[in-house]
Amino acid sequence: MATIKKSNKKKIIIPICIVLVIALVATTVLTISAKKKTVTVSLTTITAGDITENVNATGTVSAGASREYSPATVALCEDVYVKVGDTVKKGEKLADFSTEELDAQISSLQISYNDASASYYSALKTQRLNKKKLAAVNKKIKPLEKQLKKLEKARSTTTTTTTTTTTTETESESGESSSKNSSGSTKKAVSDITIPSTSDYAGDIEDAVKALKQLAETISALSDDITTTNEITRQVMKAISEMIAKGELSPEAISKAAGDAMSEAIQKGLIDETKLIVESGVAVQMVEEAVKAVNWAEIGTAIGNTDNAQLASIELQLAALYAQREVFELGADGTLVNSQKQIMRTTKSALDTLKKSQSELKAGWVSSIDGVVTECTLEKGQQTSALQTGLKVENLDDLVVTVSLNEYDIHKVSVGMRGEIKTAYGKYTGEIISIAPTATGSSSGSVLDSLGSNMAGISGLSSLTSSGAGVQCQVAVDGVDDNIIAGFDANVEIQTGSYTDVPTVPIESIVLEKEGTYVYLYNEAEGTVTKTKIETGAISDTAYEIKSGLKIGDKIVSTPGQDYTEDTFKVKVK
Repeated sequence: MATIKKSNKKKIIIPICIVLVIALVATTVLTISAKKKTVTVSLTTITAGDITENVNATGTVSAGASREYSPATVALCEDVYVKVGDTVKKGEKLADFSTEELDAQISSLQISYNDASASYYSALKTQRLNKKKLAAVNKKIKPLEKQLKKLEKARSTTTTTTTTTTTTETESESGESSSKNSSGSTKKAVSDITIPSTSDYAGDIEDAVKALKQLAETISALSDDITTTNEITRQVMKAISEMIAKGELSPEAISKAAGDAMSEAIQKGLIDETKLIVESGVAVQMVEEAVKAVNWAEIGTAIGNTDNAQLASIELQLAALYAQREVFELGADGTLVNSQKQIMRTTKSALDTLKKSQSELKAGWVSSIDGVVTECTLEKGQQTSALQTGLKVENLDDLVVTVSLNEYDIHKVSVGMRGEIKTAYGKYTGEIISIAPTATGSSSGSVLDSLGSNMAGISGLSSLTSSGAGVQCQVAVDGVDDNIIAGFDANVEIQTGSYTDVPTVPIESIVLEKEGTYVYLYNEAEGTVTKTKIETGAISDTAYEIKSGLKIGDKIVSTPGQDYTEDTFKVKVK
């Protein structure tokens, strides 16, 4: 059988063909891609021109003068003399009212205000008095604390010396201890000797502070005179200290001694009974009962166990003064006074409002301007309400357009500037008569926020920032006729500047971005355009003044595309 030999030429030709096809496809793709990258553009040459700068905004037409009449309370409408659409003259009667129910409300509210005022001034007087008492108590506390500290220091030194001496004596007898013990003698060791401690007494005093506070409150309530209450405190505490020093711990005996001391001080004139809020006998009885409520046995025991009665007496006086101070601090706090003051002010405000309404309603409503009645909710014989509008009179012979200007446009306008007003049925001239001192509305979400601050000064953007903050500007309309109607919108154009023979760039050639204002500048030698930042000045509806970035004679792309992805690229010029 013959053997057929396969040819290698076929194997070589096939790969070559594949390579050629791939190369051909790649060349075609590259050629098409190259053709796609070349953008065809139209160019504009920068020249000098004139710019008239305007501010444009849309506003609402309203009456130049208007007056609203609202009852602001409940009253009986006895008569109403006008209806919607009626023309009225200044001074013409609009409505009459009966104020009997309102008079009763005012009388009741006047009583409430008088009570609130009395409570406030009483609280204020008490607060001031307690501040004085607090200052007086603090003045008495300071020297006693200083004296106490000195006595405690002296006692500490004495106690240390006594302890050392006792220890030495015990040690000297220690040699005899064993022999004497052996003979049956019983001597106490140092650890068995009890030394009085002021801490025990201090603890008892601290436990009695609540009772002493009650005593201080009782004395404080007897008089509004700080000198009187201080003298009562001094006499009572002196009597108590003397009784305890004698070892007399009976609450009945101590309270009687305190009462007797107070009565004697009144008789001697040390305590001025005319300054007492209650009868002197009642005051003495109140003090005796307050003193009797204290557990003097515990305090007396503590004083009896101490070797320094003077120290104990000072501590007792300080405890009473501390209790007094706490009472006066609470009374000097301004919380109650502020609360009473707020109640008084609120009541006064409500009373003033009702009195004003009463005065207006009693006199009846009279028109304060010439105009037309545009609202009327009153009915003869019917009750009014605080939420009722009542009447509204507007002077429709004088109309204004109120516009809101953004933070960039508002700085270009001023009172007295002229403008053009356009409505659906005609054109009018006008003049700016007022500009609000502050902006109103929220500034979030405005178009200017997305464009950036480099847009400052661009005319006509007030209409783009209706959702943002704005300053209200009123433009008076000249030559009012029947074609301009209050309540409808109108467009206002205010000329703010005129510039001649300045470099200008068409508005359609500008690219606005948050970072700035750009154009695409043509390079004739390279056949390319480059994204170029510029600074603009005055602006009209068709062109921008060029401050920097371009010069006369430069060529730029007339209308840049939105799909440019490179800052510099080849172009084909039409």
